[in-house]
Amino acid sequence: MAKLNDIPGLRAKIGDTRARLGQLAFVRAFGPALAFILTYSAAALFGLFERVSSVVGAGLGSSAILITVLLSLRGWRTWKRPTRTEARAVLDRQSPRRPISGLTDRPVSSTRDGQSLWKAHTDRLMADAIHLPVPRFWMAWRRADPAFLRFVLPVLFAGALIFAGADRADRLKQAFVPNLGALAGADNIRVEAWITPPSHTGRPPIFLEAGMQDIRVPAGSTVTLRAFNRSAPALVLSTEKERIRQRFSDTPDGAFEAQATLDQNTKIAVHWWGERVAWSILASPDAPPTVQFITLPSITTDDEMEFEWAVEDDFGVDRLEVAIRLREPHPAAPDAEDRLPVQMGPVAPKDASEIALLDTMRHRWAGLPVDVQLVAIDGAGQEGRSRSLPFILPGKLLLQPLARAAQEIRVTVLREPRDYDDILLNGEALQAGAINSDVTRRLDAAPPDVQLASQLLDALTLEPERYFEDRSVYFGLRMAHGILVAAPDKAEADSVDTLLWQVALKAEYGSSADALRALLAARRALEQALRDGASEDEIRRLMEAFREAANNYIAAKMAEAMMNGTESSNMSDMGPGGGGSGLGANQFEDMLNALEDLAETGAADQARQLLSDITNMLENLEFQQGGQGGGDGFAMPGQEGGEPGEDDELPQDEQELTEALEALSDLLREQRELNDDTLAEERGERSGTQPGTQGQEGNQGGSQRPGQGEADQGEQDGTEPGAGGLDDRQRSLADRTDQLGQAIGPGTGEEDSAGGGQDGETEGVGQGIGGLDEAARQRLEDVARLQDRAARELERGDELRANRLQERATGALRDLSDELAAAIDELQQARQGDLANEDDPDGNIDPFGRSLGVTGVDDDVIIPDEAERQRAKDILDELRRRFDQAEGDEEREYLERLLDRF
Repeated sequence: MAKLNDIPGLRAKIGDTRARLGQLAFVRAFGPALAFILTYSAAALFGLFERVSSVVGAGLGSSAILITVLLSLRGWRTWKRPTRTEARAVLDRQSPRRPISGLTDRPVSSTRDGQSLWKAHTDRLMADAIHLPVPRFWMAWRRADPAFLRFVLPVLFAGALIFAGADRADRLKQAFVPNLGALAGADNIRVEAWITPPSHTGRPPIFLEAGMQDIRVPAGSTVTLRAFNRSAPALVLSTEKERIRQRFSDTPDGAFEAQATLDQNTKIAVHWWGERVAWSILASPDAPPTVQFITLPSITTDDEMEFEWAVEDDFGVDRLEVAIRLREPHPAAPDAEDRLPVQMGPVAPKDASEIALLDTMRHRWAGLPVDVQLVAIDGAGQEGRSRSLPFILPGKLLLQPLARAAQEIRVTVLREPRDYDDILLNGEALQAGAINSDVTRRLDAAPPDVQLASQLLDALTLEPERYFEDRSVYFGLRMAHGILVAAPDKAEADSVDTLLWQVALKAEYGSSADALRALLAARRALEQALRDGASEDEIRRLMEAFREAANNYIAAKMAEAMMNGTESSNMSDMGPGGGGSGLGANQFEDMLNALEDLAETGAADQARQLLSDITNMLENLEFQQGGQGGGDGFAMPGQEGGEPGEDDELPQDEQELTEALEALSDLLREQRELNDDTLAEERGERSGTQPGTQGQEGNQGGSQRPGQGEADQGEQDGTEPGAGGLDDRQRSLADRTDQLGQAIGPGTGEEDSAGGGQDGETEGVGQGIGGLDEAARQRLEDVARLQDRAARELERGDELRANRLQERATGALRDLSDELAAAIDELQQARQGDLANEDDPDGNIDPFGRSLGVTGVDDDVIIPDEAERQRAKDILDELRRRFDQAEGDEEREYLERLLDRF
C-alpha cells in the first residue's frame, strides 16, 4: 500500500475517476428529474402560463411539482455514491497488467533470485501505474444519455432566460409556486378598493385598480376594501416596522369589508389562497399650519381689537383663534389661557390674509395687560402659533357709577380661577353620608373673590331708595347676589356674567340697551351672511330682521327722549360738536333700500361697509330739543314727517324722467329677449314655445306708464300681447316705441311756465314725457322704424338680417336709457344741493342733510342710484334666466362663472 502512495499522481487520478463515476451515477439516478425540470422551466420562461387559464396553470404547476418529487425520490433510491475502491478498480482495468492491484501483491518466497525478479516486476507495475489515464466513460455516457440532453437542455434553458427578459422571475414563480387558489375559485374573487383622503384636504376619493403602485395620498387617509367571495379573505398591511393581518368582516349585502388608516408608507395586500391583489401606498405627512400677525393689534374707535393676520397650510386652515394670557397671571392659575375665535369665511383657506375685528368688551380680562398669540388649527387638529405680542385688551367704557360697579363685580367673579371647597360630611351624624349643616351655606366654601363679589353686591344695594332711580337695575343686582349665595360651584357662580352685563348696560344706556343689542346682533348675522355668500332668501330674511331692529332701536331712543321731557325733537347724528342737522326718515329709508339692493345684487363689500356705517350712525343717534318753530314731531324710518319743510314727493321733471326711464328699461329688456329668441330661431334651437310673455310679466299688474299704450294696457287686463310669433312680438314693440315717441311733446309744465305759473317752476320742466326734447322723439322714431323693418324681415323668414336690425335698435335704446339715467342723476344732485344750501347757506351740509363734521357714511362707500341698482337687478335676472335655459355644459359653466362674479 505504501508503494501506491509513492506513485506520483495516482491519488489524483483515483479522485478524478471517482468524481466521473459519481457524475455518471448522478445522471443515471436524477437525470430524468433534471431533464423534466429544465424542460418545464423553459416552457414557463417562453410564456406557457400566460397562454393558459389560471386553472390550467395551477393544474400544470401542481402536476409538475408532483412529477418532480416522484422522479427525485426514484433517483434518491437508485443513486449510490461510488467508493474509492471502485474508482481504483476502474482505473486499474485500463492496463492489462492491473498495476494498481499488482502493487498490492506480496511475493510467495523470499529467495535472492526471487527478490530481484519481484523488484523488476514492481518497477514495471509502478511505471504502468504512472502512465494510467483517467477513464472518459464515453460508452457509459452514450448509454446513459443517447440524445445528449445534458447539452441540449441547458442551452434551451439559457435561451429561454434570454427570451423572458425582465419577466423571468415572475414566470418562474408562476411555474414553481402554483396558484392553488385558482383550483378553489380564488381567481373569481372581486375586490373593490378606494382611498378616502381626510375631509379637511378637500381631495376626492382615489379608486384603486390592479397594477397601480406608489400611490401618493395624504397621511391619515382611510382605505376601504370590499371583497365578493365565498369566504372572508385577509387584509395584510406591511410597513417598515410591522406587519398587520386582519380579517374582512361581513356586510348585510353579502360582501366582506375591511378598513384601515394609512399613516405611513404601507403595502396593502388581499390574501385568500395566496396574495390576490396588492398596492403600495405612499403617505404624505400633513404639515402644521403657519400663522402670523401682519400688523400689530390695535384698538379701534369702537373699542374693538383690530389686526391683520395671514395663514398658510397645505390643505387649509380650519379655525383661527386668538390665544390670550395674562401678563401677570393669577397665582392659582399661572397657565390660564382663553381663546377667541376669528372669522375666516366659509371655506378653509390654504393661503389667506385679512383684517379681523374682535369685540372683547365682555371678556373677563378686558382692560388688563395680556399677551396675545394667533393659533391656527387645520383639519387634522394640528396647531400653528404666531409670536406672542403684548397688548391691553380693550374693554367697555362705562361712565355711570352703577354701571361701572356692576362691571367691576362681574369681572371679580369671572377672574377668580379657584373652585369651591368640597362638601364636608358630618361624622357624628347617626345616618351615614349625612351632610354637615354648617357647610350647606355654599358661599362660605366659595373662593375669596366670589365672596368679595357677594359682599360688594350687598353694600351696593344697601339703601336702594336713595341711590337707585331704575328699579330694574336694583332687582338685577339683587338677583345676582342671590345666585352667588346659592351657587353650589364655580360654574354656577359664573352664570352671573350675562345678568351683570345687562345690568351694566341698563344702568349706562337705559331702556334702549336691549334694542341696541338686538341691532348689533342683527348686524353681525347679516355681515356673516354677506361674507359667507349666503342664499338670496337668507340675505333677504336677515335684511328684514336688521330693518326691524333698526326701527325698534329708533323707537326706543324716541321713547327715552319723551320720558326725559323732550316734546319736539328730530333725529340727528351726533358729531364732534354734539349737534348737526337731522337725518330725514325718507333718507334713512333710502339708505336701507340701497343696502338691500347692494346685498341682492352681490356687492358684498359695499353692502358690508354701508351696513357698518348705518349701524354706527344709529349708535350715535340722539334726540335733541327742537328749535323754534320746529314742532313737526319725530322722524321715524318709513313714516311721514321728519325734517321741517321736507317734501316726500319728487319734483315733476325728475318724476317724469324716472317714468320715461322705466318705460325705456322695459322696452330694452323685452327687445333683448326678442334678440335672443331670434338668434335661437336662426340656429334652430327654438322648440315651438312662445316666450313672448316672459319679458312682459314684469309689467303685469302695474299702472300704465306714459308711452305704453294699448300693448301695456293689454298686460294689465291679463292678456299676453305679442304671444303669436317673433314678427308679431317685434311689431308690438315697434308700436310701443312709436307711442312713447309720440307722447314726447309740450306739456302742462311748459304752459304754466309760459303763463307765469304760481309754483315758480323753471322753464323747460315738464315738457311732455319726462321733459324729453325733440331729439329724443326723433331717436325713438328711428328705433321704431328699425323694429318695424326687423318685423318685416322676420315675417319673410330672414332671421339673420332681422337680428342685425334688432341689435341696432337695442343699442339705440341702451344709449338713450344711459342718457336719461345721467340726466336723473344731475337733477338729484342739483336738488340735494339746493336743499343743503337752504339748510346751511355756508355749504357745510352733506347730501344726506348732515353737517360735514358729523360722523356718518364712509366717504369710500359709493351708494349706487336707483337706476343703476335697477339695471344691476335686470342683468342678474337675465343671467339667471339664461342659466336655467342653457343646454350645453360650456354655456352653463360660463353663465355660472358670471353669476359667481356678479
